[in-house]
Amino acid sequence: MPYLLSIVGVIDRLSLDLLPYQQPFLIQPIWKTEGKSSKLAEQCLDVFVWSDLAFTRLFVDLTKFEARIEKSISRQIRSAIWLFKMLDDFSKQERINHRKIIDQLSYNTKNDKAFALSGKITNRYMRSEILHRPRINKSEIREIILGGGQNLLSPERRFDAIIYNSPDLFNLEEGAK
Repeated sequence: MPYLLSIVGVIDRLSLDLLPYQQPFLIQPIWKTEGKSSKLAEQCLDVFVWSDLAFTRLFVDLTKFEARIEKSISRQIRSAIWLFKMLDDFSKQERINHRKIIDQLSYNTKNDKAFALSGKITNRYMRSEILHRPRINKSEIREIILGGGQNLLSPERRFDAIIYNSPDLFNLEEGAK
């Protein structure tokens, strides 16, 4: 991986140049529970909006760290390589064939997802008051999930399971307390 730090350096410099032009890219839901329980906190829901450039930090910063210690190509490193190749192709050809790049640069890693990160990694980028005190109260959930939608959730997913297993949120008498 001799060129990896150079690749990341190019992405870093380009990101700084493009900072004034960043755009909203991804809305990430935030939910807060009481401690490690599955019971929602009173102030429990909010969203965090990632810009396109901020989102790249998630894998580029990890790539900088991993490039010094990893002997193989992780999903984060692979994502940084993909981004570099796409930017390089766009600068030369004014187009990107992302399918070809992803297929040709798989590095013997499954292509089912670019990368996954835990809250332990993302929280340092998201530090704000909304992480500590989300703006939406749990009594407002029944105004967000309408028409029995809570019954269509997949309880194998953490947030879905919390809502699915909290029928009191949708009971007008219970939820009003």
